[in-house]
Amino acid sequence: MKNITIGQTDDWKPTASARYYAQRGEGDEYAFGMTTAEALANLEKREAAVAPKFDIGLAEEVAFLALGASECLREHQDCDLCEFGGYMGFISEVIQHAPLLTDRWQKTQNDFSGVWLYDVTERFGREWAETLLDKKTEDSSEFLEYILADEARKWELCQLQSSMNLR
Repeated sequence: MKNITIGQTDDWKPTASARYYAQRGEGDEYAFGMTTAEALANLEKREAAVAPKFDIGLAEEVAFLALGASECLREHQDCDLCEFGGYMGFISEVIQHAPLLTDRWQKTQNDFSGVWLYDVTERFGREWAETLLDKKTEDSSEFLEYILADEARKWELCQLQSSMNLR
């Protein structure tokens, strides 16, 4: 982490209202303010605006897709993954669908009764890995819709059985 320098602008007047500056390192990033605190706060705002944001939802999708894919690979320990660039390449082929699942979750979350990461994401990872190993060509969006429809049917059956048991 580079040091932060805070000082008076003196003859250097970038704006009429700035009396202090804050800079990180050798001027890698800088900001101005009427007070030292304001200059530092403005520096932190500028740095935060360009810092990459960590998307926990996307990270969870990636993790559960990889779990599903690795589960599939445990069942196919003798398979050759050279065409995918090895194990990491194969896992990458599966986890690249994380944005698709994240987007679909955003549209589905209020209507989905299950646990998305277990019931959909991990299952998608496992079954999509299976299609890759079988060299099948399928549309990932359609594949996801099939899984969603199947999971919805399962939940409907569970609810039906529960209501029958309550009678």
